[in-house]
Amino acid sequence: MLEMRRSYPSSGYTILFLILLIIAIFITIYDIKFSKIISKFQKTVINTKDQINISSNNYIHVKLSLKSNKAICQFNDNLIIYILSTVTNFKRRKIIRSTWATPLTGTCFVFIVGQTKNSNEIQLILNNEQRQYNDIVQIDHIESYPNVIYKELAALKWSFHFYPFIPYLFKTDDDLILDSILISSIAKILVTNLVNDTSYISKYHPKLTQNLLLSDRSTFFRGGWSMDNQPTVREGKFHISEYIWPYSVLPLYCSGFGWFMSKQIRNKLLDASFKYPVNKTVWVGDVFLSGFLAQLAHVKCTHISLDYEQTLSGNCSCLMIQQPMLTVCSSSFHGGGLHDEKEKYQEYEKAWKVIQQRHNLINRTITDITDC
Repeated sequence: MLEMRRSYPSSGYTILFLILLIIAIFITIYDIKFSKIISKFQKTVINTKDQINISSNNYIHVKLSLKSNKAICQFNDNLIIYILSTVTNFKRRKIIRSTWATPLTGTCFVFIVGQTKNSNEIQLILNNEQRQYNDIVQIDHIESYPNVIYKELAALKWSFHFYPFIPYLFKTDDDLILDSILISSIAKILVTNLVNDTSYISKYHPKLTQNLLLSDRSTFFRGGWSMDNQPTVREGKFHISEYIWPYSVLPLYCSGFGWFMSKQIRNKLLDASFKYPVNKTVWVGDVFLSGFLAQLAHVKCTHISLDYEQTLSGNCSCLMIQQPMLTVCSSSFHGGGLHDEKEKYQEYEKAWKVIQQRHNLINRTITDITDC
């Protein structure tokens, strides 16, 4: 009968076992410490005044289908002018297309709209509009004032996905009247570095051309009204709670009447949006995007020397005659003034006529001046 010999681990195996045990203990301790570090980091703040809490993974997220592109730009465009619009503003988009958003070489016009509750009829009309004009981006959020920030983010996300190479964007709203020819010429200067001495800008604002030529294109983020030291509102439509922002003064931001941004700024803002927590979101479109989100992205919206006018007169055409560099003017849809809807649409037509006259596309008549 064979004797069974009992085997014992050699000294080499013993040492290996001890090493593995030490490694296991080290990993366990390190994992606990690492978890504490991550937890501590998630409870820290990440904007310049330590007020954006990222303890939640519930970040702000725009619902936008990117399966197909229903707003078509050209590959050689210099500029995308995106216009925030309410989905039911069919007539307003129509008058804008026939006035300041008529086709311009090098410029693409896009309307950003939301959804309505339980209205198949409105959606069918919008679908027809999309097919006809190829200039509408629709988000999957219900139309409301707070949800304007989703439209702002949608413009960034859509343009990055389909047209990341178009160098500049300009934001505005459908209740404003825009000298799009002037805006387009600014983008052309930024792209080409060429200035025509007989151009409209050279004639009325030569310092602006020099400023554009000297500007850093990668950080170009400019608005007509750069708002600094603005008080924080605690009540009403524009309220911001103390939980979100306890300070009495808002961070620097640009008025939503209109701002330029380079594609590089667009990219930084979009990246920042992916880590911006919903529980710290400011639901005021221009304040959020060009202020709070810009802080997180470490970019700043500064002043561009163009004239902007927030008026209740309902007479942007006359103001544009009187102020050669008036670039964005509020229509009666924005601030009231005119009560007759037909007159409100005519205001767009009259202002567009003045804009065309500015740039020598049509001749000015004595009637234009006497009307003012």
